[in-house]
Amino acid sequence: MASELLTGLVGLLGASLGAGGAVWAGSVTARSQRRQTRDQLDAAQLRWRLDNKRDVYFQLLKCASLWQSATWDLHSALSLSVEAEVRTETRRRKVGRWQEFAAMSTAAKVFTTDTEVRAAADRLQDALLALDRVTENRYNRREQGEPDSREEAFRTQSRACEAATAALAREIEAALSLS
Repeated sequence: MASELLTGLVGLLGASLGAGGAVWAGSVTARSQRRQTRDQLDAAQLRWRLDNKRDVYFQLLKCASLWQSATWDLHSALSLSVEAEVRTETRRRKVGRWQEFAAMSTAAKVFTTDTEVRAAADRLQDALLALDRVTENRYNRREQGEPDSREEAFRTQSRACEAATAALAREIEAALSLS
C-alpha cells in the first residue's frame, strides 16, 4: 500500500509539475504575443504617421508650385498685353493659389515637428511673397497705364523661388528618410 501511495504521490507531483510548466509556457507565449502585437501596432502607427507626413509635404510642394505657376501666368498676361478681363481673372486665380498655399503651409507647420522643413517652408513662403509683390506691382502699374520696368526683378525673384522650392524638397526628403 505504501508503494501505491508513493506511486500516486509521484504521479500527482509529476502532474503538478507538468501543469505548472504548461501554465508557465502559456504565460510566456501570451506575453510574447502581446509584445509582438504591440510592436505591430507601433509599426503600423509609425507607417501611418509617415504616410500622412509624406502627403502633407507633397501637398505643400504642390501648392507652392501651383502658386508660382499662377504667378507666371499673370506675368505672361501682363507681358503679352492681354485684355483687362483676362488679366483680372488670371490674378484672381493667382490669389486663390496663394490661399491654398497659405492653408497648406499652416497645416504643415501644425502637423510636423521637423524644424528644418519648417524653416525651409518659411524661406519658400518669403521667396514666393517677394515674387508676388513684384507681380502685384506690375499688375497695378499696368492697370494704371504706367510703363513696366520690373521684368528683371520678376525673373530674379522667380529664380529665388525655384531655389527655395528645391531646398524645401531636399529638407523634406531628408526628414522622410530619417523617419
